[in-house]
Amino acid sequence: MAIFALRRAGAALLVVAALSVGSFVLLELAPGDPARAVLEARSGGRPVPEAAVREQRAAMGVDAPLPARYASWVGGLVRGDLGLSYASGRPVADEIAAALPWTLLLTGAALVLACGGAIALGLTAGLTRSTALRRCIELAMFALGGLPGFVGALALLFVFSVWLGWLPSGGLGRPGADPAPGDVLRALVLPAAALAFGHHFGVYVRLVQTGVARVRDSVHVAAAEARGLPAWRVRTRHILRPGLVPFAARFGAGAAHLIAGAYTVELVFAWPGMGRLALDAARGHDLPVLVAVVMVTGGLIVLATFAGEVATARLDPRIHLGGKG
Repeated sequence: MAIFALRRAGAALLVVAALSVGSFVLLELAPGDPARAVLEARSGGRPVPEAAVREQRAAMGVDAPLPARYASWVGGLVRGDLGLSYASGRPVADEIAAALPWTLLLTGAALVLACGGAIALGLTAGLTRSTALRRCIELAMFALGGLPGFVGALALLFVFSVWLGWLPSGGLGRPGADPAPGDVLRALVLPAAALAFGHHFGVYVRLVQTGVARVRDSVHVAAAEARGLPAWRVRTRHILRPGLVPFAARFGAGAAHLIAGAYTVELVFAWPGMGRLALDAARGHDLPVLVAVVMVTGGLIVLATFAGEVATARLDPRIHLGGKG
């Protein structure tokens, strides 16, 4: 298992390295003078002296050879130094640090809802002997799968915020004020539900249902029941664990989908995360912030994919004991 994890970690690091090269190339090909852009942002858009521009270029290492600039940029990434924002003149790391926790909170809540709901519905559909119940679940998931994510988000917003008035329509209260934990939880419900129960949710339910149905009538389950094991233990250890292998194999891609989809949901519900930061950076042509968003998002997706591969190997030892993984 350790060798398998190390091999996958090495592959993940190669992807991150390729992503860093691509991000650096984008920064290098961007038009304009980054030193001048930073100084003008700090001065409120007023012209800056050429001497100050030359000093800033030297401080930023803009005139250094290309390999040296890349090595310095990668070293900054490792230290958490992502450069300076063209729009605000502030460190990009501060901008990311202010937005990333909100995106992680939203994605984490959606991941819990998606996994819990998929396992509950998939286990029910896979174990039930009622054809009607199974067909109802399958029909509901089929309908959900044909619904675009933003349409579901708008529907939730209309029903629970506009029509019923139970939950806020978005945002976290007054700008600049620290929201209370209760306000955060109320504001989190709708975006987390919209992200969790998007069109991909039906796929997760189907994977759990297929895996559970495949092992439900297997010999080892019948043997466990014949030994008189409690029903809950048979279902959790002998049915659910091997039945979750197809779902776990899709977990990394599913988590990556949630991370990417979170940005759209954040814009719909005015959630102050990376999606809003990326949109503001795109409007202001703030390339360092955009590149940082790409790097952080890519790193999270690679990490989620790696976690999914390790989880799958943990559930099914044949993956890391045989073949190449």
